[in-house]
Amino acid sequence: MRRTPAVTLTLGLLAAMVLSAGMLWILDRLLPPDLSRLQASALILTERTGARLDGRTSVDGAWRLPLAASQVDPVYMHMLLLTEDRRFYWHPGVDPFSMARAVGQLVTRGHIVSGGSTLAMQASRLLSPHRHSLRGKLLDMARAMQLEWRYGRRGVLDIYLTLTPEGGNIEGIRAASLLYFNHEPDHLARQEAAVLVAIPRHPTTLRPGRHSALALAAARRVLRRTGMGRGVENVPSDAASLPGAAAMPHAAPALLAHAWRAGRRGTVRTTLDGRLQRMLRSVVAARDAPLRGTFAALVVRHDGGVAAWIGGGEHQCPGCAVDLVLARRSPGSTLKPFIYGMAFDRGVLTPRTRISDGRMSLSGYAPHDFDQNFRGETTVADALRQSLNVPAVQALRLIGPDHFLSRLAACGVVPRLPGRDTAPGLAIALGGEGISMHDLATLYSALNHDGQAMVPYFDATGRAPGASLLGRRAAQDVRAILEGTPPPPGTGQWNHVAFKTGTSYGMRDAWAAAVTGPWTIIVWAGRPDGTASPGITGRATAAPLLAHIVSLLEPDGDIMASGVTPRHQAIRYLSPALRQLARPGGPQIILPRPGSEMESRADDGTMTPIGLEAGGGTPPYRWMVNGTGLEVPPGAMPSWLPDGVGYAHISVMDMQGRSAAVDVRIR
Repeated sequence: MRRTPAVTLTLGLLAAMVLSAGMLWILDRLLPPDLSRLQASALILTERTGARLDGRTSVDGAWRLPLAASQVDPVYMHMLLLTEDRRFYWHPGVDPFSMARAVGQLVTRGHIVSGGSTLAMQASRLLSPHRHSLRGKLLDMARAMQLEWRYGRRGVLDIYLTLTPEGGNIEGIRAASLLYFNHEPDHLARQEAAVLVAIPRHPTTLRPGRHSALALAAARRVLRRTGMGRGVENVPSDAASLPGAAAMPHAAPALLAHAWRAGRRGTVRTTLDGRLQRMLRSVVAARDAPLRGTFAALVVRHDGGVAAWIGGGEHQCPGCAVDLVLARRSPGSTLKPFIYGMAFDRGVLTPRTRISDGRMSLSGYAPHDFDQNFRGETTVADALRQSLNVPAVQALRLIGPDHFLSRLAACGVVPRLPGRDTAPGLAIALGGEGISMHDLATLYSALNHDGQAMVPYFDATGRAPGASLLGRRAAQDVRAILEGTPPPPGTGQWNHVAFKTGTSYGMRDAWAAAVTGPWTIIVWAGRPDGTASPGITGRATAAPLLAHIVSLLEPDGDIMASGVTPRHQAIRYLSPALRQLARPGGPQIILPRPGSEMESRADDGTMTPIGLEAGGGTPPYRWMVNGTGLEVPPGAMPSWLPDGVGYAHISVMDMQGRSAAVDVRIR
């Protein structure tokens, strides 16, 4: 069948259209628009009232915040389209009428009167800035149609609204509205909208603060040109009415850095109290820090929202750029309340249980108290208030280190152990792990919520649900005990403050933690680089700052009580196992430890004595090595002088004939 010329022409046109569409699709995929500038946003933190708290520019140094057309006042959008692109919704990205007008004006007048650029063409140039030239104009036209094809008209508007220059390094309507007018662009006065429409035409010469009078004059022209001149008489001519961008405050540098590292961009409304944050930064900066060290503080409200985040950068010291709110450090004694609380939950201890504080070996671990003294027999409540080490280790042995860490992990707290394959041991009761201030705030919040731990959050739009750390009665018992802890020296009124301090091994970290009224407070002091800071302790170094913070939170000293006073049965009604925690009946060899290898040879080849230590049982002790008794003068510390290298069997016997033994190797 012969085709008519009309059919052939139609088929040819269809084939050409399909081929052209295919080529355009291929070109679109091969040469996609560069969105790197669009995706590089600044970060601005606001306090819970919406006022600016801190911020930093994008990676390319611009105050640029993402914005959608639906988030902008319709008055501005109407004014923008009337000024820049009246036929925006009728052309495919390039307006032939505007281009024809621009060419005609160039021919008749000999210079460029109007450029004919649509919003899509301007968006193309904002994505990939270039010099004004014929080649650049043609590229903008091609890209404009590509942007319309890819993202639609709403997408083109979003690009323009995010990237349009608004003077200096301010880009986009949202950043300009926040920095010039101190509010979001969803509600703009006519004068404000006119200023934002006018500036992009000449962002350097119309920059508010430097050329405010010119910017206001340009805004009045926009109002007249768009037929919205009803507000012209309300646009002031005094340059002081448009002072320029307000300086960005820097009140929360540590939180800002944390949010930036977490990938947060744009505007983040935080839970912080701006007044309290600034006040605590000043208080910390004015306080004498440990030598080459600093302080850090975290204040959390009853609902888990962070009220103040002081990361430690308030002093100049090695490592002070580290955010110490999130840094993992040895917690010292600050985990003891939760060890006892879990023992209360399991029913193996009560606050009135008698417990021994003396030299003993517990599964090969022989702790001693911070002041090197022992108190003998005491109650669990007093052992916690005095932060005695040996009773806490006994309590941890009762519940098991694995159980303790699993309960912490269920609340989102995973301490860092010394080695990747290290099994948890009894040393975690005394700080043998790494934990952050943020983690401690999670745990101590349980004392304010009947055992439910609340993970602190700083983003006002979301919070994590609580998780059970302790039973209700155990949490109340622990809080009641800690409320009886003596306050820091020089403290005034100190009612209803559940308070605990801690000092890590080697005096590297000093801690103070408190729960009072609706607040959970954590304070840390030390050297961020992890070196020892001789002389620091939780009570003497961190606790006074915590007391100062409590006085700021409750200036009248009227602290709300927890409302619960736990009642306990008289000691005589308790079972024998709960009246007193049994300790090993016979003697224990504290040193040397079982299976240890000991270096005894001096540099000159002679053997040096090895100290021996025992505990428990009924002194005095009788020592034997390889079946041979040792002579120990009265009042002297027992020791043994090896006669050579090799294995040795060391035993000890108390007055009642009970014994213990260890095997060691001498090198």
